[in-house]
Amino acid sequence: MFLNVEKLTVRSNCMTTLLNIRRIQIKREVHDAGFRILFVIGLLVFLVYTSYFAYQKTPYAFYLTTGLFTYALLFQIYRKDKLFIYHHIHHPHWQIYSEYFALTFPFAIPSLLTMHWYWFPILLASLSVIPFLKFSFKQKTYFKNISSIIPASNFEWISGFRKFFIYLIPLYILAVGYSWVRIVPFVILWFITSTITSFYFECEPLHILKERNLSASQFLKRKLFQNSKYLLLLAVPILTVNTMLNVDDWLINLLLILVQLILLCFAVCFKYSCYQPTSELRGNNIITSLVSLCALIPYLLPVPLIMLLIYYPKAKQNLTNYLND
Repeated sequence: MFLNVEKLTVRSNCMTTLLNIRRIQIKREVHDAGFRILFVIGLLVFLVYTSYFAYQKTPYAFYLTTGLFTYALLFQIYRKDKLFIYHHIHHPHWQIYSEYFALTFPFAIPSLLTMHWYWFPILLASLSVIPFLKFSFKQKTYFKNISSIIPASNFEWISGFRKFFIYLIPLYILAVGYSWVRIVPFVILWFITSTITSFYFECEPLHILKERNLSASQFLKRKLFQNSKYLLLLAVPILTVNTMLNVDDWLINLLLILVQLILLCFAVCFKYSCYQPTSELRGNNIITSLVSLCALIPYLLPVPLIMLLIYYPKAKQNLTNYLND
């Protein structure tokens, strides 16, 4: 993950080693993104602008602050470089804290311009606890027979579920347990869908891509249909119970599942727009995370659909290069 570490003098007294590493990584991703970076910048500006309005209302201020803390917490739990940081970088707790501070700062600082300014110091105090959490969920291979349920062609769901089941299963049980509440299952399903979008950072070998001898259009439509079906199987039971107990929310539930499907379809199209055989698309993480956040904010619900419409033709064109040669 860390390239040219010696050049960064990780054993120096520099207090911003991690931020320097992130700066280099972001610079590389900006270079690779090309003109797409303009959309990312515009989206960031819009998210910051939306955060300002969210902090003007008490419930939204709480939800946004909690969401930022939870995002940093999950990042800490699942990051793979903890062992390196705690053993090779000076002042690791401060370094990690500074990283999470920088990550949440653009979205939290607007609170200082509102009557709910106190959420900013609350978030900063809460983030200070995260660097002391050194545990990680060990990734082992479970459910070896899952391929009998999910076809091997959808290897993303097979490998993703094996890696994250210890996180997904409790979340799903929690969503079922709170399916009678109006807001909680929505947020939990969003977490589940956002985790599922991370399944699409790994590209299959070319022979798997070609095994069904499909055209680019046929392959993409089949992939979108199958993956949407799996997400529906997860979400519909929870939303059905929620709709039965909160009849007035049926339209909200319908909109929620539609947004989740669009978010998933975007993740698939985004993957195949950048597809290269057997490569890992870790650079897709930033844009995918931002689009996932848009699926949680009412003002930004159209963004996942816009991104899907942008990347569907790009994915189709990129797949054509591999399926037609």
